[in-house]
Amino acid sequence: MDFQDHFERYIPQTRKAFALGMAIALSVLAATVFSGLVLVRSLVRAQIVQRDAVALHDTTLMEQLDIEAMEDGGLRTREQVSFDAAVRSSRLRNVLGIRFYDAAGRFYDAFPPTIQPQPLGNEAFSAARNLEPYGRYVPDTRMDDIFIYLPQFATGQVSRVPTLLATVPLHRHGANEFFGAAQFVIEGYRVADEYARLDRRLAAIAGATFLVAALLLMAMLWPAFRRLQRLNRSLAQHAQRLQRANEELALAARVSAVGAVSAHLMHGLRNPLASLSQFIRRQGDGDGGTDRDEIQDALTASRRMQALIERTVEVVGDARGEPAYELTVLEMGDDVRRRVAAEAAARGVQVGFQAEGNCTVSSRTANLAGLILVNLLENAIQATPAGGVVALSVSRDGDRLCFRIRDGGGGFPSALREHLFLPGRSSREGGSGIGLAISKQIADFLGAELVLEESSAAGCVFLLELPMSVCLDPPC
Repeated sequence: MDFQDHFERYIPQTRKAFALGMAIALSVLAATVFSGLVLVRSLVRAQIVQRDAVALHDTTLMEQLDIEAMEDGGLRTREQVSFDAAVRSSRLRNVLGIRFYDAAGRFYDAFPPTIQPQPLGNEAFSAARNLEPYGRYVPDTRMDDIFIYLPQFATGQVSRVPTLLATVPLHRHGANEFFGAAQFVIEGYRVADEYARLDRRLAAIAGATFLVAALLLMAMLWPAFRRLQRLNRSLAQHAQRLQRANEELALAARVSAVGAVSAHLMHGLRNPLASLSQFIRRQGDGDGGTDRDEIQDALTASRRMQALIERTVEVVGDARGEPAYELTVLEMGDDVRRRVAAEAAARGVQVGFQAEGNCTVSSRTANLAGLILVNLLENAIQATPAGGVVALSVSRDGDRLCFRIRDGGGGFPSALREHLFLPGRSSREGGSGIGLAISKQIADFLGAELVLEESSAAGCVFLLELPMSVCLDPPC
């Protein structure tokens, strides 16, 4: 299978397939939009949290400048100035308290003292060491994780609040010396509200984006699908016309076998006509030796001639385009036996038939092959003495369908085997050998093989091998 055939397998051919393909495409589009929404949401949320941390950092530095400008600012250490600046920044609204950490990231103090000590996270400490603020939003924080004690704790009721943990580095303004870090614990209701507004806006944007993209996708793909349907219908019509043309060519090829069939007819008529001519000549000469056996032979010959004519007309009509039908191997064998039954009965020969499996063959192939089998069976009946048996068997050998005709005669003369299928040579008295020659010609036309498989004093075996490609239902 080349790339084009592989690609065409995934092109929708029906509206149901198109709907399924659109559903898959819209699912991929929805997944893409959702992934983008999640990414943008996380980035914007990080910016919101970081914004408050940066604002507290800037406020702390400004408070440092105010403290240093006071009269006693020069009496305080730099660590004390940073500490006081952070405490003064805690007066901002919604700040619940501050945790202080030294330069090694260890907790050492809190304001107010009721603030619950908590370790400083690695990410927050790393950012502070680089003199950068760091923010982290916790949507559901227990109050006993923030405060050591509150009056409500005595009732056993511990509420939960959203919190924003903003960690700012403590260092001197304009200097890189790191003194420690201050972690502001801030009520996060405002951040929660911003998150909710952000989610609503992003959901609206994502929905609008998905709707517009889906409409554009439908607007582009639907006309293309309709055009593809028209092309498929056109291709189907061309395929039908091509199939009809191929059938007509096949019929024309069948007609080429009419010559062979006609020659077969002439061969079949030759000996019966000779017998009738001899009988009529004796009658005309007034020969009184004519008895009932001769009359019976003439009648049998005329009947054989009539049957042969009917078979030939049937095959010619089939080759000219009569409706074809199907035959099984068993039906084909029974039909061949029926055609030679009269001659077999007249000569006292029994015709047996055996088949392994039951393949299906078109009537046109069966009729042409039947002419070969009838000729071979007639020859076998004539070669078999009265009381003998002629056997027809069918078997499968790989990709070939094998017909074997075994007679009970004395074998085929070795002198004639070299020119077995050439006309003018025959082992029977008065025969011309045209029958085998024509049978060989018809076998070649069918792509079959006709050979003398065995010849001995016990009889001959002729083998007709049909290719399985002529069978409609090969498994047999």
